[in-house]
Amino acid sequence: MRARTVRGCLKALVVSATVCTLVSTGATAQQDSVTAVLGRIRDEAMNRSHVLETALGLSDLNGPRLSGSAGYMRAAAWARDQLASWGLARAALEPWGRRGPSWELDRFSIEMTAPTYLRINAMPRAWTLPTNGMVTGKSIAVRIRADSDYARYQGKLRGAIVLNGVPGPINRTREPTHRFTDAELDSMALLTDPGEPHGYWEDYDDFAHSLEARNKLYAFFKTEGVVAVLEASQTPGVLRPDGFWRYATQIDSAIPTFVVAREHYSRILRLVQHDVPVKIELSLAARFTQTDSLGYDVVAELPGSDPKVAPEVIMIGGHLDSWIGGTGATDNAAGSAVAMEVLRILKAVNAHPRRTIRIGLWDGEEPTADYSGSVGYVKYHYGDPATVKLLPEHARFDVYFNLDNGSGKIRGLYLQNDSAARAVFTQILAPLADLGANHLTIANTGSTDHISFVGVGLPAFEFIQDPVDYDTRTHHSVLDVGDLLLEDDLKQAAVVMASVVYQTAMLEQRIPRPALPAARGH
Repeated sequence: MRARTVRGCLKALVVSATVCTLVSTGATAQQDSVTAVLGRIRDEAMNRSHVLETALGLSDLNGPRLSGSAGYMRAAAWARDQLASWGLARAALEPWGRRGPSWELDRFSIEMTAPTYLRINAMPRAWTLPTNGMVTGKSIAVRIRADSDYARYQGKLRGAIVLNGVPGPINRTREPTHRFTDAELDSMALLTDPGEPHGYWEDYDDFAHSLEARNKLYAFFKTEGVVAVLEASQTPGVLRPDGFWRYATQIDSAIPTFVVAREHYSRILRLVQHDVPVKIELSLAARFTQTDSLGYDVVAELPGSDPKVAPEVIMIGGHLDSWIGGTGATDNAAGSAVAMEVLRILKAVNAHPRRTIRIGLWDGEEPTADYSGSVGYVKYHYGDPATVKLLPEHARFDVYFNLDNGSGKIRGLYLQNDSAARAVFTQILAPLADLGANHLTIANTGSTDHISFVGVGLPAFEFIQDPVDYDTRTHHSVLDVGDLLLEDDLKQAAVVMASVVYQTAMLEQRIPRPALPAARGH
């Protein structure tokens, strides 16, 4: 389909008599039409962008940002101060609840010293226990996939360095970088089945089941006297030292654990499988820290200008915390920086949205099954997903938009099975067709913070983004650093998000709501 001109799209947007009629507010004498504001948004975002500078400030200059760590708190304070310096209201670090200890890495070493020397490419998992100096032991490979497998290794692992698991086959035909084609986006748009459910409890239970299985495995390793565990990073050439998906109170952190680059792990594994004696020496110095028992999100807002609807809140954001391998540039300084840039742009162009637009940069998305930073915010302001007992602010909430899939361009929105929202978003995205961002799919998507809002029946959506090399190269990896940020894509994303958010804030009606979910256990 040939894209219409920007001017034509914007004109059509203003005059269209559809369900989402857009209005000029008249709140101030300087308030321009929606069309004019959208034009100013583009000009500011493309010609005076701060988005790459902001993303680097959050990542390379402050990260990594393990939840609750000194790096996280530095980046959060930096983001708060930036938002305040741009003139946003109520910029603050808002407590989301009490948290477990954080973890700081001091230094580590891991080497194979026999049968030949290898400086092993590896990193410890976050929240793993440190070693008591240098550790060595017999290298033993284990593969436990069912309860019946435990008996095979009982009594055989004391003092061992365990190689846990066998890497799967390598997909050598997968493209290292990819952008959605028109055909792929058209297929997504034609879906009538939203696919696997992604509500709050579906995501929580998936995490919880994985955690239960890992805890059982590590409890066995601890009982058997294992001194350290090595696990393979699955993608060749990419080291992904993420973590244990829970804080250090969990049993799975009771043994020092390293993620090893696949090419090194497989090399060592083959030696062990062929009964070649392997000697590995490793050490890990790390600290559990808890300078504050509270966790903090970053919040700020652009107040609404229309007294009738200004108390209604539109939220934008993404998670600010990261893993330790890189500096969390694409996951998720990129999404956080774009959300910050949206508010900077709207302030810079003197936009006067009718509704309040608020940012939330969330703590605790990476290491927990319950999105602790965003769900803590939701529980305090809107309601509890367990009881679905709602708070007064729930009635004044409009919609949440999340960005957390790397630094690729925005191509549209996942509707999260909210078919009632399709018509309004079709029109809101129409002026963005020339940027390739006018695509919608009924599909569900999960594993990020919009699910916290979905859990209490609030409209919440994730943007469709070009995957680029997010899954193949940067996600949770040591390569997730500023060099892999895409400035032009971040600029486009800022234009799209700012345009979507501003138009939404100017609607006569709020975004249609999905059905309220049932309370847990009902």
